[in-house]
Amino acid sequence: MERENATEKVQFDNESQVQNKPQPKRPSTKRLAVSLVVKIVCIAAAVWLILSFVLAVTIHYGNNMHPAINDGDLVVSLRLQRPYLNAAVVYERNGKKCVGRVVGLPGNVIEINDVGQLLVNGVAAAEDIYYPTYPSEQSDIEYPYTVAEGKVFILNDYREDTDDSRVSGAFDLSDLDGPIIFSFRRRGF
Repeated sequence: MERENATEKVQFDNESQVQNKPQPKRPSTKRLAVSLVVKIVCIAAAVWLILSFVLAVTIHYGNNMHPAINDGDLVVSLRLQRPYLNAAVVYERNGKKCVGRVVGLPGNVIEINDVGQLLVNGVAAAEDIYYPTYPSEQSDIEYPYTVAEGKVFILNDYREDTDDSRVSGAFDLSDLDGPIIFSFRRRGF
């Protein structure tokens, strides 16, 4: 009996300590809502900064880059990287985003001969797939063509589509969004 009384007393003491212990305040609903809004704004600002200054996301329309990039593919380019030889890039032409391949950097001499051969600095261009390349009949560009400083010479992979530097001449580096780092097939898996 004494043992039961001692046990009850210990339990009573423990319960009174728990009841006397200060309970932490729960944050109000208003505070939780403000915290959530602040987090959403911070995440949105970070995404905006990344998409404005680091990455460019574009949907490619047309088959001028077939087979590497097809119509409807989503391409992501890295704005912080300068273009390099044989890189697929996103560039702007007449207010429209386009995709092409850099075949000439500033100072390179581009020559397109009558047998469909592309020469860069007198050497056949190193390409994974051989594309016969002919000058555009709609252009008055004369070959050999020297790429000016601050410009790049861009060709389509599907070389029968001559709507590239063979018509427009070299593009300014400021018109480029940068080299493509990856693309997502949206159609025709």
